[in-house]
Amino acid sequence: MLSRIDYNGIAWVDVQSPSPDEISKLTKEFNLPQHVSEELARPSFHPKAESWGEQLYLIFHLPLYDHRRGHHHSRELDLAVGGKFILTIHYEPIEPLADFFGKTELNLNLRQNLFDQSAQKLLHRLWHEIYRHLLAELDHIQRKIDRVEERIFSEEKKELIEEISLLRRDILDFLRALRPHGTLLEEFAPIARAIFGSEFSKNVKELSQNYRRLLALAENDKDALEALYDTYNALQSRHSNETIKAFTMLALLTFPLTLIASIFAIDAVARPIVGSRYDFWVILGLMAAVVIAMLLFFKHRRWI
Repeated sequence: MLSRIDYNGIAWVDVQSPSPDEISKLTKEFNLPQHVSEELARPSFHPKAESWGEQLYLIFHLPLYDHRRGHHHSRELDLAVGGKFILTIHYEPIEPLADFFGKTELNLNLRQNLFDQSAQKLLHRLWHEIYRHLLAELDHIQRKIDRVEERIFSEEKKELIEEISLLRRDILDFLRALRPHGTLLEEFAPIARAIFGSEFSKNVKELSQNYRRLLALAENDKDALEALYDTYNALQSRHSNETIKAFTMLALLTFPLTLIASIFAIDAVARPIVGSRYDFWVILGLMAAVVIAMLLFFKHRRWI
């Protein structure tokens, strides 16, 4: 699917799942190198920043939430940028890109501001909007972590460990897609300076700061989830130990009682106490005394 905005001599072409015919037309119209044309036609697994003449080519992967899968999923975005054009090629829907494209298409003032002399303003603003969306995605993860943290000390649910595990996978997927942006920005900085001039360096610096902020927040969420996971396991282990301890105490208390009852039940000629006037109460009192003595011993040893 191809969408296009042309304004003030600058073109923004957005293509999702491009067909060979669309790639061929774009290659001819914007004079793209053959190797770039070939890479645009298929997904790539690694980020890239390279230049050819006065144009540049970028590949990066975005950790975006997949509502169908229920967790974050890396989606590729390819950008080919020249003085008077910007191509955004992707193989799955990219929400921040679609939102920004729609706003630009409908807002004349925004188009007048961004489509000014060259595509560099548009590139910077697009990258900025993507990072702003990723920050909102991290806020969503943080709210989930906060809810889990509240529940972990107030209730016991089997589903809680599954939720923590899913969040751990979510933040790991987010970080796996985000970390390569650091290398990409390092490669992009000298290329952007050579093509767009030194004035664009401050924009690259701003993008790098946004990246470091995203990375720090994601790492913080990862550490928080690891701590919650360890805390949950510790609480569950303590609960299991308390349960085992209770059953062990019960077994220790019932064993001597069973032994006493078995001894007095032996069918022998001479059985002390048995047959006397208060034999039942004496045996019951003996059992109670043994239980009390054992409880006092356990308390003295601080087992209970």
